[in-house]
Amino acid sequence: MRTDRTTPATPDSLPEAIVSLVAELDGVAVTDIPPLASVVDPDALVALFDGPDETVASEVEFDYAGYRIHLRGDGDVQVLEATPVKRCDAN
Repeated sequence: MRTDRTTPATPDSLPEAIVSLVAELDGVAVTDIPPLASVVDPDALVALFDGPDETVASEVEFDYAGYRIHLRGDGDVQVLEATPVKRCDAN
């Protein structure tokens, strides 16, 4: 059973923090999970939270490797197990 986690990170360490937490939760090496760049531009994440007021980009969320990644402007990285979305049939 996987457990959700939160950890603090600086803007420059966001990509590494995300990959490390996901790998830790899955119990695998960071090389055994998909590259973060397959779902989001790591440099763009750093740019969103880097600057004189790190709370400018207050929150960002995206799915990565079976998890919902939630980044907050205060530097918290939260990794939650993603919940599959059910699609409804329009017919």
